[in-house]
Amino acid sequence: MLLFDPNLGEEAIDGIVSKVNGKIKAFGAEVDKIDKWGSRHLASTLGKAPKLTQAYYVVIYFNGETKVPKELSNYLKVTENVVRYSVLRASPKTEKNLEERPATEIEAVDIGEIKGEAGGQS
Repeated sequence: MLLFDPNLGEEAIDGIVSKVNGKIKAFGAEVDKIDKWGSRHLASTLGKAPKLTQAYYVVIYFNGETKVPKELSNYLKVTENVVRYSVLRASPKTEKNLEERPATEIEAVDIGEIKGEAGGQS
């Protein structure tokens, strides 16, 4: 996730995002998706830009080796105009992951049994 100063403008932000995209590919990773969330209000001030009240959010989804997030963080740390960034690891939700979870047994109960009477009458 990358945060930019919204005053940069759409073209400048697109240029920086394409450079970051190129770097991710140069590190040997594959970019799956780029989500541009647009300008949003910040909940708190940022150390790099204390006067900013809004930021332009961009989320880049990529797959790569374990070394890629560290290399990307090092690159983003020195990249101008990136106000804040966060590189997170997302685990894919696959059928295999869902099958590995133990199933919880649920027993159907008649509403009357909850009240203590059979047939649901009060």
